[in-house]
Amino acid sequence: MKNFSKLTIAVSSSLFGALTVMLPSEAATFASSSSSFFFSDFSQSPDAVLTDTDSDVSVTSSGEGTAFTDTDAEAFFSQDPDSAFAFNEVFSEVFGEGANYSGTAESEASVLGQFEVSANTIFSFDFLASLDLLTFVDDPASEQAQATGGIIFALLDEAETVLTSFELFGNLDTPGDEDVLLVDSTPDVDWTIDDSIFLSGPDELEETASIVVSGGFSKSFTTPQQLTLVEFKTSDTFVSQEPADPNPAQTPEPGSLIALAALGGVAFSRKRVKAKTA
Repeated sequence: MKNFSKLTIAVSSSLFGALTVMLPSEAATFASSSSSFFFSDFSQSPDAVLTDTDSDVSVTSSGEGTAFTDTDAEAFFSQDPDSAFAFNEVFSEVFGEGANYSGTAESEASVLGQFEVSANTIFSFDFLASLDLLTFVDDPASEQAQATGGIIFALLDEAETVLTSFELFGNLDTPGDEDVLLVDSTPDVDWTIDDSIFLSGPDELEETASIVVSGGFSKSFTTPQQLTLVEFKTSDTFVSQEPADPNPAQTPEPGSLIALAALGGVAFSRKRVKAKTA
């Protein structure tokens, strides 16, 4: 397995200022998480496809402050016989100002394709994944901002056994020391980090993480196979201002909740696909 450990780079305030130029000078918090994923160059087009998106926001305030949220999620799977592809993206953003408030913004998207693979046939595809996170607080004693993003795909056989998988996960916690940027996969997935950055401002009150990963999968099957390829992604953001005893949001564990959410829904998704094609 391959792992990408985080790289923290100290940068000048002028450089990091370009990343936070849109943030106000008054006491405020900000968190943003966005990611995209693209499947391409399939060895064959899928026989059935399914896509799904969802988003949710929540704001609490005592009247002294407030939070503003924004989310977006898109998903598409083309069954074009000559150039099948799948794409999805998610975006979550929350901004807070004032006192005594909290806000969350979450979004998710998934794509699923079923492939009837003949005996002695190679099944293959390429992929491109990207993740961008940004957090900012003005007062570390009373404010918190957290941005989390996760991408996972898995290939399953007819018995729903996972044949191969890939995961990209990132988390920024400001202030805090639970920042992480991770790429992992089974050995048969070939991938390369095309670009990555993990920046922390001089006062560690502004942080950003960005990564682009490309790769592919190829395997020859000697017997007929009914394969299901599912990709699932989430973006979660949280900000708060609580003067007395702040209660930081719990950081998700890489490869746990995201993987369970993705794989736990496969059985239901497969049934929906079968119902559509029956």
